[in-house]
This record gives sequence, structure tokens and C-alpha cells, in this order.
Amino acid sequence: MTIPATIEIRPERPSDHATIYDLVKTAFLTAKVSNGKEQDFVDELRAAPHRYLPDLALVAVEDATIVGHVMLTRMPIATATGDRETLLVAPLAVVLDRRSRRIGSQLLRAALDRGRAAGFESVVLVGDPAYYGRFGFRPSTDFGVVNTNGIPAEYVMALELQPGALAGIDGRIGF
Repeated sequence: MTIPATIEIRPERPSDHATIYDLVKTAFLTAKVSNGKEQDFVDELRAAPHRYLPDLALVAVEDATIVGHVMLTRMPIATATGDRETLLVAPLAVVLDRRSRRIGSQLLRAALDRGRAAGFESVVLVGDPAYYGRFGFRPSTDFGVVNTNGIPAEYVMALELQPGALAGIDGRIGF
């Protein structure tokens, strides 16, 4: 595995959006979990001011080229006592010829650190359990959070950014 010498992780800029759209579209052509519309979902999330967090939408830049992207946005977990706010990781993407170089890991860790520093307590996602399990993600059902979209439960995962944040939550999420 070759580790990139210098990767800059920074918030995305409006001038990056077209590049990010193409990167996400291409990256998800080979994804284990994909509906083929992830690039459009990124645009939808950006257009939702109650969800979009510009400081938590990050790009990885190598040699002045964007080679990866991750976005964390606000998402409600519906409970019997009202909505609880969490973050959604959607999506994490790295260009094909830069995979297996820890760029995705750097992006995800930076995003999670920023989310924690911003006061968020938990994160959910739909993704590959083998990959995200390395970062501590577990099936959301382990925390009592079920998805309402019919997505196979093993792909819907959660991580507590603060210990006990999801304890006894008994909630539902929809993507």
C-alpha cells in the first residue's frame, strides 16, 4: 500500500462542486452499496440549509487535484419523545486510482473529529460493514435505531461520537 505523501483535507468550496459531482458518480460505479444516485444526493443535501454543514463537507486534495470527498449532514432520529439530531455520512468517495492509499480513512477521521468538535454526539451511514467497522461503526440496530427504507440492516451503521449518546434511544431513521 502506498501512502500519499501530502494530502490536504479542507472544506469543500462552491468551485469544487462540479468536480465532486463527477468524482462521486465515478467512485460509486464500483461500490458494494449504491443506488447510482449518490452524486445527486450530495446536491440535494447541499440545497437543504437545515441539513448542510459546510465545515463538515470535506475534500482531499493531492497535487492541486481533488481526489476524495466526504460529507456529514444533520439527520433526525425519530423517537417516541421527538427527534434526536445525529450526523449522516453520505457519501465518502475516493477516485479509483487513489484507493488503498488511506485517503478515505483520512477524510472520514477528519470529518468525525470535526463533527465531535462541533458538539455532535453520533453518526449514521449506509455502507460496507467491513470498511466502516474498522472505524468503530456497528449496526444501528445494536443501538436500537432501525431504518425505515428497507435497506438491509447490516448496511445501516452508527457510531457514538460521545460515549452513551445512543443508549436507549429506540429510534427510526429514513434516508
